[in-house]
Amino acid sequence: MGKKKEKSWLQIPKVHSKFNHKELEDALTEKATQLLSTEEKSAPSYIFLTGGFFDVKGFAYSALRAWKGAVKPSEDDGGRRPLLEATFASLSVYLSSLLSLQSDFYYAYDEIKELLLEKKREDLWAIVSDKLPFVSLPPKEMYGNRVSPISPYFIIEQDEDLILGEIYPSVYLSSVIKSIKTRFFTFFQYQGYTAFGFFNSLPTRKEFGFEQKPRDFSGEPSPENLIKYVKKAKNIKEVLIALIHSHNNAYLEQFLIEDYERLLNELLKAEGF
Repeated sequence: MGKKKEKSWLQIPKVHSKFNHKELEDALTEKATQLLSTEEKSAPSYIFLTGGFFDVKGFAYSALRAWKGAVKPSEDDGGRRPLLEATFASLSVYLSSLLSLQSDFYYAYDEIKELLLEKKREDLWAIVSDKLPFVSLPPKEMYGNRVSPISPYFIIEQDEDLILGEIYPSVYLSSVIKSIKTRFFTFFQYQGYTAFGFFNSLPTRKEFGFEQKPRDFSGEPSPENLIKYVKKAKNIKEVLIALIHSHNNAYLEQFLIEDYERLLNELLKAEGF
């Protein structure tokens, strides 16, 4: 029998820009691995990616890869296809709007806190803070019959720049992408740009830079200056800033998901909307 045809809605990334500054890519990957390594010097598998919408339905992105079994879309690896990367690239498009909304809730929650404390209503703030109204609901397996129709993840930690969460194999995802079991992710926003990270296990949280303002990159965005910046990076936020600048200046290979709407439509169809 022939090889089973891949589902058409999971788009295989195509080469969008071949240019790649290997020294910069290596510096980014090495720093990310260093920050995510545990005391036993073992780092979780991860894929970081950042990009932007291209044309009408396309999504062009650059990525850092340190995930066993991951295949770079531009490499010929014995016929293996970059399904893992295709999945996470598609997921990043799916999750980005939801997580942007999550960030808006975070700002609203913070504003409510400031207003109540300014009015010396610590009593009301105590009630609001105890209820935590602006967080995503876990899936129904954890939360009874109450389940958010738009939230396939649970927030572990969050500040104004970065979200660390867990994707669950329920709500939408397991009925469509069987290979996605529990996965951890991070979502970062910087000067109107976003970046994602996906992990196979929960990394040490202290290296993410929660509640720390990352160093801005304000110099000439040359590969040499970005390498200097990332080598001094103190947390994952600063690695992602360097990755965003690297993508925006086309210093890394870029890949294209030609029609991300296919995945979104499949997810909605699976839930009967």
